[in-house]
Amino acid sequence: MNTITKVFLSYCRSNVYLIFGMCFGLCISSFFTPTNDGDCLETVEDLAPPLSVPKFSDIYEPKMNLEGKPLRAKKTPKVFMRPRYYSTELGIREKLFVGVLTSREYLYSRGVAQNKTIAHLVDKIRYFISITEGAKPNVSLPGIVGFTDTRSILKPFHVLKYITDNYLEDYDYYYLIKDLTYVDVRKMTKLVNKISISQDVHLGVASKFGTYCSLDSGILLSNSVIRKMKNNLDWCVRNTYSDSDDVNFGRCIVHSSSLPCSDAIQGQTIKSTVLNESFALETNLYASIAQNYSESPISVYPVFDHSTIYKLNAYIARLELTAVIDQISTLRQEILKTAKLEPEKDHSVTWPIGNQPGNKPPGRFDIVKWSYFNETHMASDKSLKNMQKFEGSVKADIEYVIKAATDRIEGNYKGMLEYKKFLNGYKRYDASRGMDYILDLVFAETKTKEELVKRVEICKPLGKVEILTVPYVTENARVHLILTVNKFQKNETIKFMSHYAQTCMEKKDKTFLMVVLLYDVNSPSKDKDDVFFDVKQHALSLTEKYKKDQSKVTWLSIRLPSSVSSIELEPMLKIAVTDLVVRKFSPESLILFVETEMELKVDYLNRVRMNTISQWQVFSPMPFVEYHPDIAYSESKAKENELDINRNYGRYDEYNFNHVAFYAKDYTSIRKLAESIIPPVRADRDIATVLKPSEQNLINSVFELFILFGDLHPFRALEPALKIRYKEMNCRGTQSDVTHIDCMKARSLNLGNRGQLAKLILQYQHSN
Repeated sequence: MNTITKVFLSYCRSNVYLIFGMCFGLCISSFFTPTNDGDCLETVEDLAPPLSVPKFSDIYEPKMNLEGKPLRAKKTPKVFMRPRYYSTELGIREKLFVGVLTSREYLYSRGVAQNKTIAHLVDKIRYFISITEGAKPNVSLPGIVGFTDTRSILKPFHVLKYITDNYLEDYDYYYLIKDLTYVDVRKMTKLVNKISISQDVHLGVASKFGTYCSLDSGILLSNSVIRKMKNNLDWCVRNTYSDSDDVNFGRCIVHSSSLPCSDAIQGQTIKSTVLNESFALETNLYASIAQNYSESPISVYPVFDHSTIYKLNAYIARLELTAVIDQISTLRQEILKTAKLEPEKDHSVTWPIGNQPGNKPPGRFDIVKWSYFNETHMASDKSLKNMQKFEGSVKADIEYVIKAATDRIEGNYKGMLEYKKFLNGYKRYDASRGMDYILDLVFAETKTKEELVKRVEICKPLGKVEILTVPYVTENARVHLILTVNKFQKNETIKFMSHYAQTCMEKKDKTFLMVVLLYDVNSPSKDKDDVFFDVKQHALSLTEKYKKDQSKVTWLSIRLPSSVSSIELEPMLKIAVTDLVVRKFSPESLILFVETEMELKVDYLNRVRMNTISQWQVFSPMPFVEYHPDIAYSESKAKENELDINRNYGRYDEYNFNHVAFYAKDYTSIRKLAESIIPPVRADRDIATVLKPSEQNLINSVFELFILFGDLHPFRALEPALKIRYKEMNCRGTQSDVTHIDCMKARSLNLGNRGQLAKLILQYQHSN
């Protein structure tokens, strides 16, 4: 007997009672279990269904409807594209559109008069003329719309068709007049601002036909009426059979909107005055307007002489100005009366009464400083200049302020004081308030001749803030960088090209680099003897490396005449190089001049894209130029890889015009205007002809060329992203004394700040 059997028997002996009990229990349970062998033979089909099955209904039990599922969308939902402006999404429109029905013969007279008296006060104005195909207007007026259909009877409907096609979604009201009508636009603007846009408007002065408004006096239509007329425009044209524009156009309005002509709506009334042939402007019209300006007419017609429009506009503007001054005076009196009702701590009334009190500086670093001035000069805030002479508009402003103050004092004292001389003056500009002046004036009494000093405080408050509209620009324009180098800058050029590849080409920025190679007269330019051989090979290698990204580096070779030594010392050579460079680009190209010592950054290029606007603005940033490293960096402060903007390490160079950005077509247009003074350069041999005027120093930079001969906006500002490393400047060999002086000034200013230079001088004196 093996070991396993012995272990098993020992366990059984020890659990014999348990085993006996389990067996006995199984036997008893099998004996009492019923057996139904016949039921197992029945199938489901043999079972009879029950007579009635109780149904339970639950109103909260979910029910599934799978009929025709799944369903497919009949139309694909459109993706919602949010408009650029909130006003577009919310349906907010401009207020007033003015359409002037005129003719080609009177554009230069009545059309110009309407433009000068209306255009700056309304949201949009257009001049509609009938002109044969191929003809041109006799005046360059903005907003001229010409119709080749010369049938005058259909002209109002051509105007309506033009409005519905171009400006139906942009304006609340449309005011149509003829060029024989003078309109008080200020009153018309006030009228439309008081009318609700929820109501159809057909407003005007009734013509002799009664139901229809007179187009001569002007017709004001709401946007809703214009929409209804758009749907019935074909009917209106078919039913044009009268010789009168009032009847044809009025019939169209009445048919479309079922609104007859009315001269009043929502409590607002429109009036018009018809002038006789023998009317006198001063005695008849001026007198009636002056008696009750608030009840004066909005339109006056017919005005055949355009000079009468100017006279009427000047007279009504003077009345409007008088009313505004009276209203300001009334408001100031009310402020003084109600000031005592305010809390005690707020009892102080600002001066001038009702104007902004001015900025309260939170600390000493935010104090707006006063600048001292006399009649001819002002104390300068520049560290290298003590006094600055008044010129141009600044001089005229100071003279106007002094005269206004002296006239006011002499008028208040009714001839008892006589102005003698100007003693002191202080001025400051507060952006929250305006320009403040404090004047010390010396007067003499007319009887005793005794001199008195009067201190006068003058404030010129800020007027209405206007937003200047500029063309829309993006950061997607390709920037064409132009780097001009000579044979002594080969190493710096290769270093700049490598930095350009790392900054722009690797990041696939939309840029293009052209290196302008300036050859001397005897410099070799063929094969390996080429002085710029290494530069060209490096440019080819970069172009091949980034060929898939369509980024490349090219060069332009220019051979200089013998009289030129350096482009930095010859300003006119910059003009010549620019002439040759611009010829290589399309008119829409954005060109930016750079130099080898700059730190190229993408932020700077984006700023160039935003600040350079085609046919609008040129951009010349002021760079931060590094001081001489031996002066700027001491033993404790080592030179870093990136130039830090700090007054001890450099300065913003206002004399640096080497960096300028413009569009090629803008340069071409101003270059044509300057051809009589500076001959154009079309090839290398023409450079010598351009350098002849340099002795008179006509132009110092390309940026100055835009200022003198162009009408574009010259924009110049500090650019923290444009940093220039220090470079040695050699001022020998200049052909102009002015250029030599400017070169010496720039070289001196870029050595170091005054504290650093003074320290060097003291050290030198101490050592000796």
